[in-house]
Formats: sequence, structure tokens, C-alpha cells
Amino acid sequence: MSWTALEYGLHRFLMHEMRGKGLASREHLHHHADVRYFAPASKKALSAAGTTAVALPAAWAVVGRRDAIAYTSGLIGMYYVYEVLHRRCHTHPPSTAHGRWMRRNHLRHHAVDPMRNHGVTTSIWDRAFGTHDDPGVVTVPRRMAPDWLLDDDGEVRPEFAADYRVRGRRRIDQRQAAADWDDAFTNHAPDLEGLPVPG
Repeated sequence: MSWTALEYGLHRFLMHEMRGKGLASREHLHHHADVRYFAPASKKALSAAGTTAVALPAAWAVVGRRDAIAYTSGLIGMYYVYEVLHRRCHTHPPSTAHGRWMRRNHLRHHAVDPMRNHGVTTSIWDRAFGTHDDPGVVTVPRRMAPDWLLDDDGEVRPEFAADYRVRGRRRIDQRQAAADWDDAFTNHAPDLEGLPVPG
């Protein structure tokens, strides 16, 4: 349970509310601007080290050395599981009902409202703090759609048509990339249509 609260809190407050101030926020909002970007493993290890530096002494003071080490190890293990599941939301189609929900919930966070649906693996804390929106049918900018979602013509694959719609252009130019960057760092949803083609 503490991992799910940490997942929500870090995602909402440290990564979004900070609007690019600090490494974690910059890396995360870079991912929002370019959904194919994932922070390198070295930066994720730095994040895990920072979490350990805070969690281990705090837990040690409350439950003692042995339980603190076990708790902190579990917390860092769950961080690893979260990273794998988050990446798979963007890179692999769902294979379970929960995987289907996770992708719809998370893609709604990316495409519709970055200040809602902060929980990637669960909606418990979003529901508790009033930041949950039912994913429903999610409309994704075509340029930000995961490869698993689209067919060769850039349309939603039939098996995902009940959950997703796509709009806009698939290819982006420099102006659109800059607009996506600005939207990400101000916590705005990306433009669904894409900027007009120059000329």
C-alpha cells in the first residue's frame, strides 16, 4: 500500500506540480512531450538511491534495522515493477483485463489531462484525492499513439477500437515538437489535431 501512495504522490507532486524544476520532473515531463522517451537506467538508479536514502532511515527509526531493510527493499522492488509496467503501457499491447485498464487509464493521463489519473498501477489514491477520471474511450493524438495501438495505415487496430480513437497527423515537425514540449511542461493536454502544415 505504501508503494501505491508513493507512486501517486511522486507522480502528481514531484513530477507534475514541479513543472520541470528538478531532475525527476524534467525527465518525466520530457516523457510527456515525447512518449517514446524514457529516462535512462542511470537516472532511474539515482531515483532509487534517493528513495532509499529517505525511506531506510525513516523506517529504521520506526521499526528497527531488520524490518527497515526488508521494507525499503520491497519499496525499491516495487519501484522496479512499476517502471516495467509503465514502460509496457507504451510499448506492448495489453494481455490481461488489468493491463487493458492500465493502458486506457495511463493514456488518458497522457492525452486528455496530465493532472488526472496519476496512479499507473492502481486508481486508489486518485479516487481518494479526487483526481480520478474514468478512462472511457480515450482519444490519443496519432503522433503519440503507441505502436501497438496503430495499424500500418495509422488507424486504431480493430481489437482496440472499443477503447481508443486517434486524431491528427502521425508525423510531426519541429513546430509540433516544440508545442508538445510547451504543453508537457505546463501540464496541458497535447493538441489532438497537430499544428497546421507550414506553407
